[in-house]
Amino acid sequence: MKKLSILIFVVTLAASSFAQGVYDDFIYNRQAVKERRVVSWPYLREADVLSAKRIVRIIDVREKQNQVMAWPKNPLSIIIYNAILNGKLIPYYNDSLSTTMTIEEFRAKGTDTEYVEVPISAENPDITEIDTVVNEFRAEERIKKFKITEDWIFDKKHSTYFVRIICIAPLYKMKVQGFELPEQELCVLKYHSKDSDKPGGESDIRHQLINYELFNRQNDAARLSYDDWFEARYFSSYIVKQSNEHDLSIRDYAEFKDNGVAAILEGEKIKQDLFEKEHDLWEY
Repeated sequence: MKKLSILIFVVTLAASSFAQGVYDDFIYNRQAVKERRVVSWPYLREADVLSAKRIVRIIDVREKQNQVMAWPKNPLSIIIYNAILNGKLIPYYNDSLSTTMTIEEFRAKGTDTEYVEVPISAENPDITEIDTVVNEFRAEERIKKFKITEDWIFDKKHSTYFVRIICIAPLYKMKVQGFELPEQELCVLKYHSKDSDKPGGESDIRHQLINYELFNRQNDAARLSYDDWFEARYFSSYIVKQSNEHDLSIRDYAEFKDNGVAAILEGEKIKQDLFEKEHDLWEY
């Protein structure tokens, strides 16, 4: 009887360890986030769209509110980077989402090539030659910002004013011979695919991030997924562009080109205009 009890205990312990999977640092089985499925957006007819405005904003993971996106156990930069390399996400060249990037092209964009002088031999240290050093891209160190393209839409059929994220672009500072250049897009990723319900159509951000936990500062037992984070808009950000006839960002206009503070204030003005437009839709 004693041997049987010991056997049952060992089997139970092994089954529990297997069920916990990557969450084996907890004393209970954590499956809530791992078992979640993406809730598709409601169908929207073009005829029901009374107004729409495209907005581009930047999320900086170094801001206090966004620091959970760099949580060492599930940093967003590494999740996205690895998903692209593994073929789970399709990288695009720009936010038109029309031209895809090959894995080789994507991998080459992140590498940094340096040219250094090295001795030809230990016997002749004064005689050198130029050697090429290729530094691998480290996503957690190089990606500190994400560019979000979104549409603000008023649906007259349901009298709702809502926002839908279109795509996300990781930003990084390109290095040439050790010198950092201005930030640019590593690639552009589709946030939600219309064909996600079809076989093989889950190559979008939402379906990749739905099962990844995000740190919850208030409660370890109520972890969010990255999909919750973006859909509930818990992030902090600043606006850098709204749709215009010249397709220019705020900083590209002459009055803001050499004045970063004025560009930020203009972004805050656009944010306030969006708020007031939503507020003015209702009467009390």
